[in-house]
Amino acid sequence: MHKHGCEHVWPSELFTVFTAIKKAFLGFYGRLMRIKVFGQEFFSELRRNCIVVANHVTGADSIILQIALRRRLFMLAARKWFEGRFIGFFMTFFCEMVPVALEKGARNLLGIKRSLALLKNRQSLAVYPSGRMNRDDCMQEINDGAAYLSIKSGAPIVPVYLKNLAYGPEPGSRPWITETWEGLGSVAHNIFNRKIEVYIAPPIYPRKEVVDRKEEIKRLNAEIRRAFDELRQKASVN
Repeated sequence: MHKHGCEHVWPSELFTVFTAIKKAFLGFYGRLMRIKVFGQEFFSELRRNCIVVANHVTGADSIILQIALRRRLFMLAARKWFEGRFIGFFMTFFCEMVPVALEKGARNLLGIKRSLALLKNRQSLAVYPSGRMNRDDCMQEINDGAAYLSIKSGAPIVPVYLKNLAYGPEPGSRPWITETWEGLGSVAHNIFNRKIEVYIAPPIYPRKEVVDRKEEIKRLNAEIRRAFDELRQKASVN
């Protein structure tokens, strides 16, 4: 662990050689495609860190988000992606992802602490509120994670809707096709993709004084859902 100011953070919070490699990859990959961004002013005028929430349709979403928003994002990802020493190192340091448990409880404490430490150090996070990849273009559920982190840190939530990404092979369509193969396939298939669209909604701010945390989480989740519905509607007419 490293000390940064008064906060304990893990090395990938700092700018390291891994950060430079990631930045170079994003710059190169981004030049191979065209991404049309709607509502960029909502993000560019935001003079602070934030929590990006986005629909999750392919394994390339995290890459597309950072290229489109031009912002370093620490992505929250399921703990299963960190199993094994090498993959855990790669996900933490090169991909700058934070492992979280999908279920609530004590297993999530470390992920929450790391996320809050990053927000306190003025870094931005990205969360998939549905908790899993979903290709049917509907937000079936909104987990409480983004709203909770927003309340605890004061960071606004910025909903983002991704459209026209090329899919990788469907996980489970063959015995050997896993989510990892879908991720690699979607990264490859989006090379030279000229149709990607990214829609950004105005920031959603938590109340400064929260008396009932559960009610505030409920309110923020409702605002997130409303924003996604509006973005999806806007995307459908373009």
